[in-house]
Amino acid sequence: MLGADREVSAVTVSAIQRVITAGFPFVLCSSRPPASMRLLQEPWAGSSDLAVPFPLIAYNGGLVLLDDGTVAADVRLTASDALAIFDACSRLGVHGSFYSGDDWFAWADDRWAARETANTKVTPRAEDAAWYRSSGTLDASPPHKVMCMGEVSAVDEIEALVASLPDAVGYRSKPTYLEIAAAGCSKGTGVATVAAHLGVPLADCVFFGDNHNDLPAFEVVGTPVAVANARPEVLAATAHHTSTHHSHGVATYLTEWLAASAA
Repeated sequence: MLGADREVSAVTVSAIQRVITAGFPFVLCSSRPPASMRLLQEPWAGSSDLAVPFPLIAYNGGLVLLDDGTVAADVRLTASDALAIFDACSRLGVHGSFYSGDDWFAWADDRWAARETANTKVTPRAEDAAWYRSSGTLDASPPHKVMCMGEVSAVDEIEALVASLPDAVGYRSKPTYLEIAAAGCSKGTGVATVAAHLGVPLADCVFFGDNHNDLPAFEVVGTPVAVANARPEVLAATAHHTSTHHSHGVATYLTEWLAASAA
């Protein structure tokens, strides 16, 4: 849904606003933290005067927040798994960013943290990942997500470690990036939670995706839509396609869908 500038285009915002005005909820589902998602949806959610709900599905379904801030789902990595990942990052020289709720504990103030800040528009806490571990905060509030960033061979080793942890799952978004979350959550479980809260049958839900972590949501909704720049396995998982993110594919589909709904 994002353009090259990592923002939602005015064309897409306009399409979303038309969907909302017609009375349909539009819900963000992402691997991002809630604070970053709130910034993304501000152009339409912040200006809407309609009684339309805006829940958030963060951390690939690990944290689902309702409009009033109520936590509808809270699935975290175990503290022991998070500690094992921390130790592996330390041993291999990998940047490990630990996300718990809206708290981001970065490994260091380095190029990886700077890149994440540029991508998400949020900043880490002053306390780093080492403090998160040593202070006992990790044990009391384990992370919803760990983002491991570094040399490909080192990230390969952490991916192998995660594969050996039955309660954790890793998503390799790019060769130098590995997102780790609890195995008990997915975008599919997040969508199911929100759909139940809104009273919307899953068969009536439309979900846009481009990456392999979108596939669990594709499996539960009635209309999974892949953008043209999606991974091959995502394109193959559905007959519903739209144009690329740079070509406003989500906006194009929403406009056509809304017209068909009104017919």
